[in-house]
Amino acid sequence: MALGHSSINFTAGTLFATPTPLGSTITLNPTFLWDMPSVRSRLGLNFLADMGSKGYGSFPIAGIGFSALFYPLGLSSQREVNEDGTVLLKHRTSPYLQLQITPVKCSISNATTFDIVNARASYFSASMMETSIGVGLDYPMAEDLIAFLGLHYRFVAFTSQETTTGAIKYSGIELLLGAMTNFF
Repeated sequence: MALGHSSINFTAGTLFATPTPLGSTITLNPTFLWDMPSVRSRLGLNFLADMGSKGYGSFPIAGIGFSALFYPLGLSSQREVNEDGTVLLKHRTSPYLQLQITPVKCSISNATTFDIVNARASYFSASMMETSIGVGLDYPMAEDLIAFLGLHYRFVAFTSQETTTGAIKYSGIELLLGAMTNFF
């Protein structure tokens, strides 16, 4: 489970022509990974949600996608079987490179109320393909508990829809802090 903060700026054609801060309070990024020790990697699925944007909706960006982590120095934890059949659990601090590709729904609304139509309010929603690349560090805390810190750059690589005012795009930096556990 990872919690973090993202500094995302978005544009939407003429409606938001200059980069506008999304202002989300917290980013959730739980990930379910499978170890691939032969290639020093972990692969799996991720859920991404930027939550608590005071100016543009409580849940402006969310999606489920694919995650890949590559550990150049080897996985931070793994089990090995000795010749005599003894199972060893090995831990080490290990840096990683990360790639996430996530289809997301970006729903922006700066309406203050929905019980009347507000001519100055902006409402739009688009399906997009977000890419996140980054670096991080795993730090073993206990037998099956690993803390990690990651710094990622998130951006939209493809927009499937355009608003009446133009294409929606966003990018920004994300800092995540989390914990993971291994089940063998």
